Amino acid sequence: MKRSDSTPQVPIPETHAAQQVAYAWQIAARDLRFTHPELHAQMTEKVRKLLDAEVLDDPAIEIQKLQAEHTAASLMSEGLRRELDELRQALADAVPGIDAKVPAAEAARLRMRQLIEAGSRGSGLPAPAHKRGGDPADLTPTREILQAVADGTRNFTREEREWCVGEAMVLSGFSKTPVQLMEEGEPALARIILAAQA
Repeated sequence: MKRSDSTPQVPIPETHAAQQVAYAWQIAARDLRFTHPELHAQMTEKVRKLLDAEVLDDPAIEIQKLQAEHTAASLMSEGLRRELDELRQALADAVPGIDAKVPAAEAARLRMRQLIEAGSRGSGLPAPAHKRGGDPADLTPTREILQAVADGTRNFTREEREWCVGEAMVLSGFSKTPVQLMEEGEPALARIILAAQA
């Protein structure tokens, strides 16, 4: 049977895979026409609108755009997480003495409460023991403090942590940077120094 010139020709996909995809969609749409006529009507209208558009977006471009947005959101989230960690550490340095086993958010809340209470009394926080004497030897944590940190029941103060990082660098023969030592965590840092004292 000869086709008249007024009948539009359906473009033939360039590859077998594209042809298979087109046929699969055609079959699925035909099934929807009988099983879900309302959905079929909505899809038909959507397809007509898309075909009327001058340019159809390539799904690959849309995926790339979404991936770029996801990457940007991840970077922003990472920056915010780092900032939160720095704030928590500053708070821990200002108000030491919270058990290291307490979750970070709860520890921050407890430290804030201590700061608020000290501020409302007008007396401020009591000076930590290592700052009262003024002697640099007071910065060195005792064996009991090191053991408590190694056990995870206490955190170092900022000064104790700085001393321990320097000491651990010397003990490791400068094979580790301060960043690497801090990434291992305070308990690991305390164990390095305890092992050297044994």
